[in-house]
Amino acid sequence: MRHDPLPPFQTEASLPDLPFDRIDALIRSKAAELGLDLHNGHRRSTWCKLPDGSEFGAKMGPTGSILYVRAHSRDRLHELRETVEQHLDGSLAGLDPAWSSLDRPGAHPPNFSLARVAGSQRIAADFIRLRLEGDDLGRFARDLIHFRLVLQPQGAGTPSWPVIGPDGRTIWPAGAAALHRPAYTVRHVDVAAGWLETDVFIHDTGRACSFAATAVPGTLVGLTGPGGGGIARGKVLLIGGDETAYPALARILEAAAPDGTGDCYLFGATADYPLPRHPGIRVIHAPRGEADLARILQRHGIAADGIWFATERSRLTPLKEAVATGKIPASRAHLAAYWTA
Repeated sequence: MRHDPLPPFQTEASLPDLPFDRIDALIRSKAAELGLDLHNGHRRSTWCKLPDGSEFGAKMGPTGSILYVRAHSRDRLHELRETVEQHLDGSLAGLDPAWSSLDRPGAHPPNFSLARVAGSQRIAADFIRLRLEGDDLGRFARDLIHFRLVLQPQGAGTPSWPVIGPDGRTIWPAGAAALHRPAYTVRHVDVAAGWLETDVFIHDTGRACSFAATAVPGTLVGLTGPGGGGIARGKVLLIGGDETAYPALARILEAAAPDGTGDCYLFGATADYPLPRHPGIRVIHAPRGEADLARILQRHGIAADGIWFATERSRLTPLKEAVATGKIPASRAHLAAYWTA
């Protein structure tokens, strides 16, 4: 039984053909995998609470189960519902849940907004900073630091953007009108002034790289989010990533406690990205050094109480194994594959 107030925004989907014990086991498994705060109500409901106060779970229905998501804002509700559905996708196959919606069909999703390119500048050999201007940026000032930049297909005429469908889900343009949606980090945001900055790592391929390198002021883009992992916390931090993660590492360093300590590993080939300096956190350039660090951690253990790594999928594997060997609670470690070779 719970005694705290429910988040004010909720959506749910009835799943009459899904036994509660099945969805209960799945939620428990995801909570253990992701280090989430798990709760249950007399074996008739199971839910996970997230650091921002939002939650998702399931309860017994008249028949089968009812899956639900709750949050403190409409945009976060929509973002979390989509994330939950992605995580449970295999188990919901063929059940086709229809979600209750707070938004009318045909409207833009509440976690989507439009912005325009204000300008760009080269901030390192392989990074371009894009400034985007918009009127609905307050949601990007939260601890969740990632968003998706939504780009029209090259040569598109009339822009086509996502809308809410009759089942509460987002309908994305398809076929020749399909949108490119790469994930990036909010590097800086000024809600009052109406702008957001993100840093794009320029590499050999990538639609967004080409867009950033030739960005024309006034170009219309879409923004979805925020989402993904938040900022690592802890008195002693062990963090690291390749170039794709440098902007997120910068956010973590800026948010670190002034008296905090730790190490920040840069696994990319270059290390000229303008990271903020922290008096107690060493920055170590170790190109492709994920496996070497993992061996050190397995030999000597892990003293950090906040662990965060993001790099290429195969290079992340030894770090995952080292963290697991060190018996670090999942709630203290965030390890993400930002791309796949």
